[in-house]
Amino acid sequence: MFAQRLKKSCDQRFFVLRLIILLLSFISAVRLFQIQILDHARYKARAFDQYSDLSSLPARRGEILTADGYPLASNQTSYLVYAEPKKISNKSEVLEKISSVLPEAEREKQSQKMLELLNLDLYWVALVHNLTPKQRDQLAQLNIAGIGFEEEPVRFYPEGTLAAHVLGFVAEKDTGEKGGYFGIEAAFDGELKGKHGKVLEERDALGSSILAGGFLKVAPDNGKDVYLTLDRTVQYIIEQRLREGVEQYDAADGVVIVSDPLDGSILGMATFPTYDPSDLDFAQVTVSERSGRKSHGYKNLAISALYEPGSVMKPLTVSSAIDLGEAVPETIYYDNGPVSYSGYVIDNWDGKHFGQMNIILLLQKSNNIGAAWVGHLVGSERLAAYFSRYGIGGLSGIDLEGEETGTLRPYKDWTDIDLATASFGQGILASPLQVLYAFNVFANGGILYKPRIVAKIVSQDKASLIPAKEVGRVVKKETADIVSDLLVKAVEGGESKYFNIKNYVVAGKTGTAQIAVAGGYDPTKTNATFVGYLPASKKFSMIVKLREPQTSPYAAETAVPLWMTIAEDLAKYFSIPPDK
Repeated sequence: MFAQRLKKSCDQRFFVLRLIILLLSFISAVRLFQIQILDHARYKARAFDQYSDLSSLPARRGEILTADGYPLASNQTSYLVYAEPKKISNKSEVLEKISSVLPEAEREKQSQKMLELLNLDLYWVALVHNLTPKQRDQLAQLNIAGIGFEEEPVRFYPEGTLAAHVLGFVAEKDTGEKGGYFGIEAAFDGELKGKHGKVLEERDALGSSILAGGFLKVAPDNGKDVYLTLDRTVQYIIEQRLREGVEQYDAADGVVIVSDPLDGSILGMATFPTYDPSDLDFAQVTVSERSGRKSHGYKNLAISALYEPGSVMKPLTVSSAIDLGEAVPETIYYDNGPVSYSGYVIDNWDGKHFGQMNIILLLQKSNNIGAAWVGHLVGSERLAAYFSRYGIGGLSGIDLEGEETGTLRPYKDWTDIDLATASFGQGILASPLQVLYAFNVFANGGILYKPRIVAKIVSQDKASLIPAKEVGRVVKKETADIVSDLLVKAVEGGESKYFNIKNYVVAGKTGTAQIAVAGGYDPTKTNATFVGYLPASKKFSMIVKLREPQTSPYAAETAVPLWMTIAEDLAKYFSIPPDK
């Protein structure tokens, strides 16, 4: 009996013991699962906490390329020389050998810096940056113990000044890191720069270096490549011709933009004077001082140089009246002399008057009296609304750093004279890009597109396409087609006819706007603009804008012939068949 009770007691104890063992095993398994799976990131981070940063390993900055695959911004290989001081027995000898491959002017300064680094109680130090491949090879041949090399990409612009104002440049920021300034380099800095790697030194729980420890390298994550909508040949043509035009007409500066009016893609964008983004010793404020006129070197004047567009706004005013049913091309008005609004007198640009006129002649003669009359026909509220729909007074939204917002005052603040002058493009501010995209509405049947300058962003494993973006319908298709025909008549019957292309029909409009100064306008200083397209093909649209041309203040004698010359080059490049 006693034996049975003893056996039963032992069985119960073994059962409890097995239960405890199973429970402990289960708890251990759960804890292991938590550590290995659920808390993996936290423990991995804690493990990395046993290392301290020694140096950054630069990521390769992404390239910027044209639509046809030519690199505009790339990277050249340079080298970082690093040292593992604990493996170096004779520091003076090492310094002497490294200094021997450096330019003589840098040797003393670099030697002092390297000595300070080698004397630090570290396992890994970055000694010298930006060695050329030749310098690296010379140093490698010396077989110095404790010395190694890491590739370091350096920004390089293989096409020199080509598309400089679109690209921007890379330079050191306040944080000490390099980053993009202006243009694509700034607007897409996050995508281009990637993520730097690190060199980490092992340390103990108290943060002290471990005598028998080592270092850990975390590889960089390279940047993405940005493909633009720019056509390399188009960009080359417009830059060469713009330089010639600015010099020929002795202008302070100039802008040319070429776009695809059917989807808003930028095919070329040029500002002159220009600069080389590789040359950061370039004068940062001015690059042109002809006759004391200054041009801001790094600013992309296509998107940042706001100006009163002048008569290129007249087609927008006319289109508003036609779209509302307030006028047709044959609508008659009378130009019998200067007209007074709000106590101010307006007149035509040449002081000439023509009596009975219609909308066709208004654009051919670039008639201020007629534009003001049409503006009052439409009214302040409706005209301001149409201008806004054309993108005037806002931002185009182009993916470039540095775009400035246009100015269009609230219509409730307009007096009669404000309405009159706005109707022919004064008292408002726009950029050349905004003016061009307003004209694209006439070329494509009434739609405003967002300017598109980036086609796709490419990483190692995927490409993200940037599609064309329709902002919205501005006018009815019938209205756009009527105004397009009026712009053809304006070229064929206006001042532009003297420079018109022989083999192609051109739709376009001039604008000669006096530049505002304190107390009024300076009649000797103008902005000369011509904007237009070839309506038969609609392969491209283009704006040419010159600031303060000295050979003539008039767009018809400066911007127009330059536009026609470039258009002929582009028609040949695009193989556009003649249509007249």
